[in-house]
Amino acid sequence: MLSSQPASRRFELVLFFGSLVLHIVNALVFDRPDMIWDEARYSWFANNMTQGFYTTAEKADIINGPGYPLVLAPLMALHVPLLGQRMVNALFLAFAAWFTFRAVLPYAGRRWALGVALILVFHPALVRRVPWLMTEALTCCCIAGFAWAFSAALRSEKWRWGTIVTAAAAFGYLTLTRVFFGNVIMAMLFFLTLMLLWKSQREKVLRAIVVMGLSFVICIPWLAFTHAKTGNLLCWSTNGGELLYWATSTQNGENGHWFSDDDVKKMPEHIANGHRDFYLKNYYLPIPQREEAFKQQAMANLRANPQGALSNWLCNWSRLAFGFPRSHQAEELRSNVLIASNGPILILVLLTVFVGWRIRRIIPVEILLLSLIAFIYLGGTSLLPGQPRYLVVIQPWVGLVVASVLQRGLRIQLGPLKE
Repeated sequence: MLSSQPASRRFELVLFFGSLVLHIVNALVFDRPDMIWDEARYSWFANNMTQGFYTTAEKADIINGPGYPLVLAPLMALHVPLLGQRMVNALFLAFAAWFTFRAVLPYAGRRWALGVALILVFHPALVRRVPWLMTEALTCCCIAGFAWAFSAALRSEKWRWGTIVTAAAAFGYLTLTRVFFGNVIMAMLFFLTLMLLWKSQREKVLRAIVVMGLSFVICIPWLAFTHAKTGNLLCWSTNGGELLYWATSTQNGENGHWFSDDDVKKMPEHIANGHRDFYLKNYYLPIPQREEAFKQQAMANLRANPQGALSNWLCNWSRLAFGFPRSHQAEELRSNVLIASNGPILILVLLTVFVGWRIRRIIPVEILLLSLIAFIYLGGTSLLPGQPRYLVVIQPWVGLVVASVLQRGLRIQLGPLKE
């Protein structure tokens, strides 16, 4: 809920509607009649939903979850034009900015909260993606909403089921939008179970277990669907093997960068390195056999050149933060923009780690658990071909942790904003 003070309420409304208008204009300026990047795939899944199914026998891949197509499907059913569908992302990012502000506010004050929210609104990786049918805005909305509800649920003296269920709903829908977070749920349940030995914080750890457990429950229908299609339990998507294949490939000129099947067919470098032959033999097999073939080749790549795979892993960290290096492609000017935007953030993160270790006994447990969630996500993501859009979505978590730790550890006194 918004603060009851009229001045504060006006301040938050300006943040929300300012973000909304900014990204509506962003969508208008960059609008184009054709689809780019992953837009066609999300639109295809959403259109399938309007007809009562999700995949077809001809296109049985389950690369992404139903979270974003569920948003698009009713818009398609109402015949909302493509620009209108794209503009919905502006609303998601406006909510993400507001949720982020509210999450940071109790821990670091209004100036920190505003700073973290504005970094999210103006981050170049999001400005570039929000005008299109891509999941970044919805993902940020879920992540920021989870940060707000989760921190409130654990900060409370008593069990507040409203915030617990809200946090679970946010993380559950986040997972249906970006299915990789399903792995984060399972890893967190494991670590939280071990943390029950932390007697002084056992009650709050139990609340976190309930949140993650309910998040998993929300995903059970999706897991039942993927099991019916693939025969595999806990199958979050059907391209894990393909991602591992590229992450471990150390052929001439390669560093773990991902390529599509169209790239493999057309680029002479992939023909020379044998990727096209491998794809022609395995890519069009039934999904379980294809996944197994790609995973086996990934393991063979790892055994053949573990040092090269390690180098690819280090390159993934650079790709997550700055968008380079890429294999067989010239680097883009946007890498300089990402260095300028993400470089200072990374310095603050390193400072937070240093300061946080020194004051670890006074850091709220919910901030420590959010740090663990972010660490698990980044650790898992770094094993696959990385892109800056995978990193920027957790900006609300990173901002909340940085603001909370540095405000306590460095005792920065910025004073209240003038109203």
